Amino acid sequence: MAANKGKGKEEVVIRTVISFDKGGVWSYLKAPKVDSLGKKTDCPPERCWLHLHGVTNFHNYAPFYSTENAVGIIMGTGNTGPYLRFEPDQTNTYLSRDGGLTWVEAHKGAFIYEFGDHGGLLVMADDIRKTKQVVFSWNEGKSWYDFELSDYPMMVDNVVIEPNATSTKFLIYGTRGDSGAMYHLDFEALGQPLCKGVWAVDSVSSDYETWSPSDGTGQDACLMGHQSSYTRRKQTSECFNGEKFERPVMRQNCPCSQEDFVCEMGFARQLDSLDCKFANDDTIPIPAKCASSDVFHADGYQKVVGNTCEGGWVPMKVAVPCPDKKLSKGAMSVLGSLGVIIALMVGVNYLSRSDKFKGMFANYGMDSFSTVKYSTIGAKNLENALDSVGTRFDSDFMEADQDDFSGDAPQLMAFNDRGQRPRDHDRPRSRELPRGVDTAAASVPKLAKPPGAGGGEDEDSVDLL
Repeated sequence: MAANKGKGKEEVVIRTVISFDKGGVWSYLKAPKVDSLGKKTDCPPERCWLHLHGVTNFHNYAPFYSTENAVGIIMGTGNTGPYLRFEPDQTNTYLSRDGGLTWVEAHKGAFIYEFGDHGGLLVMADDIRKTKQVVFSWNEGKSWYDFELSDYPMMVDNVVIEPNATSTKFLIYGTRGDSGAMYHLDFEALGQPLCKGVWAVDSVSSDYETWSPSDGTGQDACLMGHQSSYTRRKQTSECFNGEKFERPVMRQNCPCSQEDFVCEMGFARQLDSLDCKFANDDTIPIPAKCASSDVFHADGYQKVVGNTCEGGWVPMKVAVPCPDKKLSKGAMSVLGSLGVIIALMVGVNYLSRSDKFKGMFANYGMDSFSTVKYSTIGAKNLENALDSVGTRFDSDFMEADQDDFSGDAPQLMAFNDRGQRPRDHDRPRSRELPRGVDTAAASVPKLAKPPGAGGGEDEDSVDLL
């Protein structure tokens, strides 16, 4: 079910849908053509569906209900029309004996219900008004019978049976005034015989028939990839199955069809449609192929989980259009910001050159130096670099310069006799040595001849320089 926000019971958009393949395909419930009184159903033909109350509204009406042992039987409260109604006078009780494919109106008004005898016995009572009656059917809703519990009406809360729904004994409880009330109902007292012919199913002498659930779209009655055949009591047979009844079931796989598949992520089906179409919801990763193509192919179908079909229809890949080759939102934002900045710079530069807006800007560009005069450098104006700094080569200047720097000459350091450098505290004070040609030696010393060399005394004094 799906609904939009509304106020209380003024909800007008709730509709009931059903699926026969675990949600692969959904469709509206078919409304009965006539009501329980035999009158034609009054609702718009193009919007005439059956809508049932669910467990979210169980405080007001009984929800739709089924059980495994009552194969194919479903009961619920609701209405026919374009949407679900909540008014008590618009709510009735409905029954399906083919798994929700078709429906009949079982009774006017909203009732609470329970199944017994493997679905062969249906019991219900009015639970929104005080009542003295219980209504039951032993032919799966073809005919209904009622009887009174007592002379005093009670507000019925529920009708219950043991968990397997195989018994013919029920409990019904509720309130009468300020006191609680409970009744035990035993339908074995009706004296119905046990059904026979379970192994001769579908024969004239048998009380049983085979039934295969179907979604009504095909002739093979295949659901979830297989055909299931259930043995159940004929609707016209007035007998009880008995608690020890074991229902024969046969199954065989079917060829695959489109109904056996659901849509992959990124694809969706319209209501009452089998085609999976691209949903364009950004759930499909874009392949690299889109860089050079306008379309790519993706898997749009997957087999329903638990489906056992074999062979048959094979889904083809679906052509998906590649997204438009447009810049992302982030890139568009960056480009937009750069465009605004460039436009502002161009505008400011234009305004700064305009005479009308010069007073608004502190810098006017190179135009502010338009009054500066420049002269061309010619050959006659060139001068020697030494002349430009006033270089002097006269002797007085050189002697003066030499005298000025003579006091800053480096001092010689004295060494002791061992040729070692004295410590700082033993170091003699340096003295200023005279400089100039006058300090040179009077004569140049002569070098001695190496020992053992030939020659006389005169040869020893030879000046080797």
